[in-house]
Amino acid sequence: MFIGHYGPAVWDAHRANGVRLWHGFLAVQAVDFVTMALGILGIEGRGRLDTHPLAFDIAYSHSLVGSIVISVIAALIYRALRPKAGRKGMIVIGLLAFSHWVFDLIVHRPDMPILPGGDNYLGFGLWDFPWPAYGLEVLLLGGMIAWWLSVTRGPTWTMIASWGLVSLMSVMQFFLMTKPTLEFQRTGILPPLPEGPGLSIAGIVVFIVFAAVIALIERSRRPKTA
Repeated sequence: MFIGHYGPAVWDAHRANGVRLWHGFLAVQAVDFVTMALGILGIEGRGRLDTHPLAFDIAYSHSLVGSIVISVIAALIYRALRPKAGRKGMIVIGLLAFSHWVFDLIVHRPDMPILPGGDNYLGFGLWDFPWPAYGLEVLLLGGMIAWWLSVTRGPTWTMIASWGLVSLMSVMQFFLMTKPTLEFQRTGILPPLPEGPGLSIAGIVVFIVFAAVIALIERSRRPKTA
């Protein structure tokens, strides 16, 4: 999953003292931040798996146990950096981080092991049904933004910018995930597998830019119940 991961980020963001939306944007991608870091180091992303032609090499960051560890570490880092968020904020961040693995379980082909580096791969493979998968991801992202805008208030430009971000992310989702699968199903030719440090660095930059944009928008909106 890509843009659908951001759906749960709104969980606590509508509360006056809740976890900020942009914090949630970073938390839900904690697992992929580790994936990108391991990609830079050459530990992950080194080739295809035998479990599926379009399966990824993510045996450490996206393992069940690895994702739990990453989620705990993300929660502890948040507690250290933002102690005023308290225990509740730490728990919310930890759960948001772990939601990444839960959502990926739905869409990924079998490339997510239970143990780091293990051979028992999980993945329900919704990505093999490109249009339903695309619809689910857009619905999760768009539903989150629609709900957040409905429970917060701010100038008109923030609403326009929010939907502009949704549109941009949806286009990226189509060309990065949906279109390659459609082409593979039509031609039977495997698309080139993205890999290398450059891709990992680009991924980190994209995640940070998404969070920065929503942080800018969030600064001008307030919870309606505040």
